[in-house]
Amino acid sequence: MKYVAKVDGQEYGVALKKDGDTLDGEPAEVDLQSIDGGFHYSLLVGAASHEVFVERCGDICFVTLGGQRYRVQVENERTWRTGKRRAAVQEIGEAEVVSPMPGVVVAVLVEAGQEVRTGEGLLILEAMKMENEVRAPRTGVVEAVQVAPGQRVSQDDVLVRIG
Repeated sequence: MKYVAKVDGQEYGVALKKDGDTLDGEPAEVDLQSIDGGFHYSLLVGAASHEVFVERCGDICFVTLGGQRYRVQVENERTWRTGKRRAAVQEIGEAEVVSPMPGVVVAVLVEAGQEVRTGEGLLILEAMKMENEVRAPRTGVVEAVQVAPGQRVSQDDVLVRIG
């Protein structure tokens, strides 16, 4: 089965096959096993062993590895291709940036009227004692900032509108 893993905006091709797994077309020996039946995992990549914590938030996962927190989304290749086509159509019109999880807005990095590029930081959201940068899904102009520092938000609350 082929998948596309998006890690902090960077995409990786993953193929899981009986004759061997690959990562971006290169052979990869990977094993992931739950340690506690919950969020705590043991990850083996080749001969290297890693301790990993995985928090699931809808179809997005937040993975903590080596003290770094990563936003990860995995889709099968067919769904990914459909999403790419849909995203190309969505480049026109307004985009709503929503909160990926409940938290508190620590800082707002943009203001209405400001131009932003895909992947540029819009705000900092603190959730589960970690600060997360919420980034622009596409290039455009900030039409409205719907939140302020110190404000509590729920998952899927609109944070910023980009036109």
